[in-house]
Amino acid sequence: MSGTELDQFGIVKKFPDLEGGVTIIQDGPEWDETFTEHGYNSIPGVKIRRKTFKFNKKLKADQEVTTYVLLPRLNSEYSEGIDGIGKCQSGSGHSIKLRGGPHPTVNKNTPKKVLVKTAKCYIFHYEYEGGKCNNFQKEHPHPKYAKSTIDEENEFPKWIGKVMGFKAALLNTEDGKVVEFWSWFDPLARIENGKLVTDNNWLLRYHGIDKGQFGSKKLPGTEPPFLETHGSLTEFRMDNVDENTKAFCASLREIRRS
Repeated sequence: MSGTELDQFGIVKKFPDLEGGVTIIQDGPEWDETFTEHGYNSIPGVKIRRKTFKFNKKLKADQEVTTYVLLPRLNSEYSEGIDGIGKCQSGSGHSIKLRGGPHPTVNKNTPKKVLVKTAKCYIFHYEYEGGKCNNFQKEHPHPKYAKSTIDEENEFPKWIGKVMGFKAALLNTEDGKVVEFWSWFDPLARIENGKLVTDNNWLLRYHGIDKGQFGSKKLPGTEPPFLETHGSLTEFRMDNVDENTKAFCASLREIRRS
């Protein structure tokens, strides 16, 4: 890792750009954001509101993603005591999804040939109330998750009412057999006159290698390392957040080892 070069927003790059590689940024043609109503298969009859930022472009597998998010408040559904919603449960944090395919609406009648093309992504998860639960996940098919909790070098803090920086990277090992991953956060950024201000105080949250140990035997599709980009979706998903939740300085880059 280099950690000295800056991107066009003045944010530190942990890894250098792939020579001739693709970089896409917030508010470009590949960027989108939505605020929509959703439900959970595991909680019948419950509807929540979801803020989603996303990039729609298929990149090569080795990637670094960055965004800052201002989270003013959580919606009432989070605090109403709904069974299954809350800390370390459904709708409890920010999920960054990398290397993934589409996330269509599915049900028990959805054909297998459709399901096999969905998701297949790595998820870096950050709880609104802080802590490490379910901080690394794999999804395949959509919406089936293998959730893991990895020990953290720096514990992720509560960030409701604050702006927080998020950065994650995926690199296949040189032999092309397993996936190395990193997660960082920047807790000291702030908003001044509507603009992000940061000194790039990135803290390493965790670092690991997926050799197949993070899958679930109940979900065989999650067991092997996800070595390829399965589709064009890179998603920043936040359930139960205020409609005025804002993203700043988001980017997605094709990278290489130093």
